[in-house]
Amino acid sequence: MIRHELTEEIIEYIFDPEEGKHFANKIVVLLNKNKVMLIDTGYEFQALEVLEDLNSRNQVIEGIIISHFHSDHMNGLKVLPKATIYGSSEYKTTLEMWTSQEEHKYFTPDVSVKEPYVIKFGNHNIEMIPFPGHSICGILVSINNKYLHISDELMFSNEGQPLLPCVAGKEGVKAQLESIKKLKNYTEHTFIPAHGATITDKEKIEEIIINTEKYLNAILSNNGKITYEEAVKDCSREFLHKEWHRFVYE
Repeated sequence: MIRHELTEEIIEYIFDPEEGKHFANKIVVLLNKNKVMLIDTGYEFQALEVLEDLNSRNQVIEGIIISHFHSDHMNGLKVLPKATIYGSSEYKTTLEMWTSQEEHKYFTPDVSVKEPYVIKFGNHNIEMIPFPGHSICGILVSINNKYLHISDELMFSNEGQPLLPCVAGKEGVKAQLESIKKLKNYTEHTFIPAHGATITDKEKIEEIIINTEKYLNAILSNNGKITYEEAVKDCSREFLHKEWHRFVYE
């Protein structure tokens, strides 16, 4: 785990991907003196590593924002101290798909976000924005109208290379395409993805959005199956984890 100071009051805890892969988790921490707000918790072992570091600094978790209710973003809630949990009002839809009923108690948000929801946390102005796309329960988190936690709407390696969108079925592709189009409204922000390197370069952000749109549009414009190579033929760059393309047709 690497502890990276994006600013004095925004910390990224960056984990290594599994061997041979490019997909790595990240937990973001917003500081307010000795209090902290987490964005996502990773898996249990990752949450415990972050908790150990916070404890060593006498920092206490006051709130936790879950960007969407997939296991790699929320499972750490099982091992973290009690704190106010913020999450999408659509959380049940995702939990019922992937999580056993007896475990819902760990993940149910205290504050259910249905409309844009603003809180003040120390020097941070935080806006939680419902943003279905990668998941129906997705939310973006705007921090001081400068940084934007983009959940899994775009994903990167820790070196900043884009990962292929991970979507299931044509309906999933449609939802992801709509969210990607909406991301164009936020390109003045620094993008903080839940997986991979933070992107500050507006031109790079715009280029990746355009390439992602081209990939998704190629799938939707063909009634039958197309290969990954066919789907990216008009793109200006390759994506990592091209094997995820098969999920579109499974």
